[in-house]
Formats: sequence, C-alpha cells, structure tokens
Amino acid sequence: MTAGRPAHLDPEMAAVLDLLPVLELTDIRTARINRAALAAQARARTPADPTVVRIDESVPAEPPVRVRRYRPAGADPVEPLPCLVWIHGGGHVMGELEQDDPLMEHVVATIGCTAVSVDWRRAPEHPYPAELDDAYAALRWAYDQADRLGVDRGRIAVGGASSGGGTAAGLALAARDRGEVPLCYQLLIYPMLDDRTDGRACAWLDGTNLWHRHKNRLAWRAYVGEGAADPYAAPARAADLSGLPPAFIGTGDLDLFAEEDTRYAARLIAAGVPTELHVYPGGVHGFDLFVPEGRLARQMARDRDEALATALRFRNAPAQGLQPASGQV
Repeated sequence: MTAGRPAHLDPEMAAVLDLLPVLELTDIRTARINRAALAAQARARTPADPTVVRIDESVPAEPPVRVRRYRPAGADPVEPLPCLVWIHGGGHVMGELEQDDPLMEHVVATIGCTAVSVDWRRAPEHPYPAELDDAYAALRWAYDQADRLGVDRGRIAVGGASSGGGTAAGLALAARDRGEVPLCYQLLIYPMLDDRTDGRACAWLDGTNLWHRHKNRLAWRAYVGEGAADPYAAPARAADLSGLPPAFIGTGDLDLFAEEDTRYAARLIAAGVPTELHVYPGGVHGFDLFVPEGRLARQMARDRDEALATALRFRNAPAQGLQPASGQV
C-alpha cells in the first residue's frame, strides 16, 4: 500500500485508487469535460430502467431551469406520489443532471416515488446564489404544480450528493425560513457543508486523485468568492438548525467532509431534528461511484433506500404531526 494511506482504507477502493482520473480544478473547463465523459461511461454500464419514465421540463424562472422528472411507468400520471427533489454533485463547478439518471431510476423503482432532478447553473460563471436559486425554483415548482405532476404536497423531500448534498441542506434551511414549501425529509450524501475546509484528519488525501483540500478551496472560491459564505451556501455556518425536516447523512470516515458532516449531524440532533448518521469505515469521498458494486456502496444504498422509504411513508402536517400516508411507498 502506498505510504500515507490509512491502513483501514476499504480494500476494494484501494485497488482502484491509483486508476482514478485526475480532475484538476485549476482548469475547470477541462475538468468539466472529463467529468462528463466519466459520467457517460458509468451510465453506459447501467442500461435505462424500462419501469421508470423520464420527462424533461422547463421550470419558469429567470432564467428557466431545466429539470428531469422520473416516475414509475405503471403509475397513474396524476396519482399523487411522494417526491424527491434531487441536486446533483460536482463541487458547485462541475457535473450535470444526466450523471444521476441511474441513481434516480433506482430510487424511483425501488421506493415507488417520483423524483425531480435539477440542472443547476455552475460557478464560476454563475456564482452563489445561482445554484440555490435554481434548486429553490424547482422545489417551489414541484410544490405549486403538484396536482399536474402527481406529487403529494405533504411528502416532498430534498436530497443531493457532495456539493448537491450541501445545496440540499441549504435548500432545507431556505424552505424553513421562507415558509412556502413544507419538507418531510432531507437526504444528504457526503454533503459539502463548510467553506472553511478544516478536515484535519484527511491530510493524506492531498497526494491522491480524490477530492482533497486544495480542490475544495478552489471550488468554494469559485462558488462564493473570497469572503465567508452565508448559511444557505455553507449550512455548517447556520446558527439555528431547529425546525428542519428529519435528516439522513451518510459519509465515509476517510472523506474530506467526514468531520463537517458528523458535526452537522450532532448539531441537528442537539436542535431536536431526528437525524440518522452513517459513517462508513474505510470509505472515501464518492466511494459508491468509484466502486459501485463494492461492499460499502451496497451497504450505503441499503441504508439510504430504507431511510428514504420510511420517511416518505409519512405526510408532513406540521399542525397535526406526521400522519401515515394512505398509499404504500
């Protein structure tokens, strides 16, 4: 094993670590192209699920926001189903809606919900709050158009991975503070929550092709500039976490974000927010993407799917408490 790697690094991850492509954010345009090519290769290994229907739509906003809806093929087009509004990852500067087609199809087919994935504008061309604005516009659209879209207004969750997980957490804060869309859950997969980048335990990552401190600082600078981020951009800076929807947070203990994710989970719990935290020993950032059939990836998928399915069984009714939904999820 290469010197400096933790002894408990997942062996399936260790076997591919040196084969991972280099995505240097000093050239964001090239990094985007390479990231898109990798995502296309991954999608090619996972054929489209015929039990799930994809529908592309445009959310009327300024500018319009492209979204992709996913719905069980056998469901009534207007039957109200629980909905996951999903924000893809990419460090706020990369990534594309299409990269998570396999994940969204899996979630919809497994849980029997619908999903709305957001094609947000990327920094540095479109710095904060463009990404959050796009995500909120899509969330508000899903709520306002619920009857046409077949969405149960009382069972809307937000979720995302990496920077998308951070934006989903910021979206939950914004929804709470604006009081326009009640959320029943937030699904945060190794979320990027803190622009201060103080993951001291992960200094070993700096010599790898994984997401490390230098990349993280470049990404945050592109997104929010040189100053401190506000809490909707970097939810770890939020002073008050009370009144947020229940949360799932999953991360590897060797992820750059492990410390900020576990601190955020602890603060949610202290604020009275029901929170399920999973820290996977030996897992690095994106372990489920790099080794999708690996033991850790399969374990997190089971934990994630079970938590989301359980959460979506209940309708959000703040005045009366959570009520079981009439249908099955």
